[in-house]
Amino acid sequence: MKKIYLSLATVALSVSGAMAQQVSPELNELGFVNNSTTASDRPAQTLQEFLGTRSLLWTESFDVAGTSPISTNGPTFTTSNGDWTTGGADGLVWKHSYATTNGEWSTGTPAFTSTTAANGFMLFDADSVNQPVSPNYINLTGELISPPIYSLSTETSALLVFEQDARFCCSPSGNEAITVSVSSDGGATWSPSFLAAPGLAANTGFSGDNGGFVTSLNITPYAALQDSILLKFNWDGNAAGNSHYYWNIDDICIVPLPSNDVQLLSAWAIGDNNDGMEYGITPQDMQDANLLVGAQVVNFGANTQTNVTLNVTGTILSSATNPSVVSGDTIILESTETYGLTTGVYTGNYDVVSDLEVLGDSLYGNNTGLREFEISEPSTTTTVGSSIYALDGVGVYTNPSVSSIGTASFNGGEDGLVLATEYRIKSAADVSGIRIILASGTVAGGDIAISLKDTAAFRAGDMSSLYAPSNLYTVTSADVSAGFVDITFDGVENVPAGGYYACAELYSNSNSSDIVVVDDETVLQPGLASMIYIPGDQSYGNGEAIAIRLLMGDQWSVGLNEEFLSGVSVYPNPSEGEVTITNESGSTSSVVVYDLVGNVILSTEVSSITTIDLSSVAGGMYVVKVSNGSATFSENVVIK
Repeated sequence: MKKIYLSLATVALSVSGAMAQQVSPELNELGFVNNSTTASDRPAQTLQEFLGTRSLLWTESFDVAGTSPISTNGPTFTTSNGDWTTGGADGLVWKHSYATTNGEWSTGTPAFTSTTAANGFMLFDADSVNQPVSPNYINLTGELISPPIYSLSTETSALLVFEQDARFCCSPSGNEAITVSVSSDGGATWSPSFLAAPGLAANTGFSGDNGGFVTSLNITPYAALQDSILLKFNWDGNAAGNSHYYWNIDDICIVPLPSNDVQLLSAWAIGDNNDGMEYGITPQDMQDANLLVGAQVVNFGANTQTNVTLNVTGTILSSATNPSVVSGDTIILESTETYGLTTGVYTGNYDVVSDLEVLGDSLYGNNTGLREFEISEPSTTTTVGSSIYALDGVGVYTNPSVSSIGTASFNGGEDGLVLATEYRIKSAADVSGIRIILASGTVAGGDIAISLKDTAAFRAGDMSSLYAPSNLYTVTSADVSAGFVDITFDGVENVPAGGYYACAELYSNSNSSDIVVVDDETVLQPGLASMIYIPGDQSYGNGEAIAIRLLMGDQWSVGLNEEFLSGVSVYPNPSEGEVTITNESGSTSSVVVYDLVGNVILSTEVSSITTIDLSSVAGGMYVVKVSNGSATFSENVVIK
């Protein structure tokens, strides 16, 4: 077992908030966001939950004097602490506001629900400037500077905490240019910039259903024991190449650091030849020889931590230790594990401890993480419908976080929107087709064209296909009820080793029959693991896992999508558990039962009549699919 210790020398920590799918995308750069300090890897917390019983050394709620519930422009904003001032070329874009931006690119943005939102907050309203839209994007730079803060002259540590919500275009992760700096000489010089949202990829936001998230930055080296300091919140789009959207901030606090607080920022279990993508559902013959099991950990306490150790338990096992981590440093703890995993679901429970912070301590809740994935049957299996390759973990993770994306998500995406998910074929394998997990909002009547495309070509906007069936598939009401649709190629395709995008090209007839696909946000994937192409525009990175899956092997019914198998009956419905299937044709047909996320519950054959026992499954709706080699029949069955 190989141990790796890597110091990252960072001083920033972001806490909480799930990534939200946005209305209009911008291109993300390829990056291993799993190995970054990402807010969406952290549990959601309110400001009060984060602060707990810590002493408040200084606070700001932006209760700007003399304003009413309308936006107020600078260049100064007077609060009980004094005057906040704007600067930079576009400083006047900062405003005191009671409403999140609602510009051309941000229509429908969730409200910023900071603790004191009722008395307003600060908004860098970049979207208000970037109208009309493309090609007139304007890169903006504007700063907001605090009044002097005098309360830290006797404090040996200082933690800056604030609530925020942000989204920007178009700089890559790691160069967000949404930053905070500190000055202890009245603004003559400034500290190095702290990334306010480390790991936030372009065109992603943190509002989601939470309406904001808590961020904390260790500013001790530049603020502790100083007679006075200034804070500068800076949107530097000229340097980073980011233009529109917005940045909300509110409820700023400065508190002492806790004595001992080791935190797990992110965790991963990644095949060493999988382009940095975590496993969702992986066929046994598509897994890698080695699994990289690790976590990013920060010492967020005031004391140096000794023997900082990552322990991973469950059916994924790993351990790694760093002997000493000073206050403010971030490290990676990782081991390379050699596995030959059999079929089944694997779980890793990640725990980080040190000599000074152990299981059960008051701040231990931020020391843990979870990873789950499934190994499915190999692509060479003879078991019908059991070899699925999925980047998403829908149906695998115990508590998944999912959103959706589809033909109503983007201007110009009504007809011809392409959604794509990347897969690494490790050695030549048969692929029969693609499964698409449908989300709420899908309406029968829309059409889907599936294909496999070259990864480099897709990223360059080339939508030519390597493999594709000849016809469109029309989504049926049965597909909508089932929650997924299987579309097969005209014949089984033997696909050489390499990287491919599994693609679904969606046509909604001008939004009259929208098609909406599940987007799994449980595990952040590399920026280009899932992609979006808008006709007449370009390709964009999604940074998550769109639920478009490969049907591996030659055991799937191929080319049956439009032919209905007559003479089949399924009864009783609803059922207490036993279901009878009759087949009047007398020909031998396969029977496969799926749950609503596409997992195979049972498979058998029927020639004239057979009874299957589903009494052991949980109550709910299941899909019974009967195929005879030239046609197919599906029916939803309710098990009571």
